[in-house]
Amino acid sequence: MELSKAMVSQVERGVRKLPMAASLPQAALTLAQQATPAEPTPEAADTVALREHLRACQHRAEQMALELSRMPERAAWARRRLASLPTLTAVLAPGRATPPVWLSEFAEEARTELVRSGSTAQALLQARHAAFTAEAAEVARLLTALESSQPAKSTSARGNSAAS
Repeated sequence: MELSKAMVSQVERGVRKLPMAASLPQAALTLAQQATPAEPTPEAADTVALREHLRACQHRAEQMALELSRMPERAAWARRRLASLPTLTAVLAPGRATPPVWLSEFAEEARTELVRSGSTAQALLQARHAAFTAEAAEVARLLTALESSQPAKSTSARGNSAAS
């Protein structure tokens, strides 16, 4: 049964009672909600999804560690390049002569690399690496807790994931 806005308004104000056809589903819903425990049993954690997420976090952390290991060398290259700029400018454009076009590109490449690999970029990547490492550790802890609380299920899940 479809209720009009006017009828709903009248029911809400207490001017009119809800028609029987509309009140039965409402009564069933109320009864179902009252019969349901306040804290229903939670669903089982998906250990396969947790393992996949753990592997993804570990993989991403490894990628970041590799990138972090390369950044200091690239940043040092860029810093050396920028440090040599005054000498190059003095030699290639003595006095107030116009420096060659490639010299500005030379400097711009170094500045771009410092943005990509310099101290700030390294600090931010270290923070992201720490976050992924911590997330992987927490997921591993959760999996260990789940496996110790459900030994029969975790053994069969481990066998299935090793087979794939």
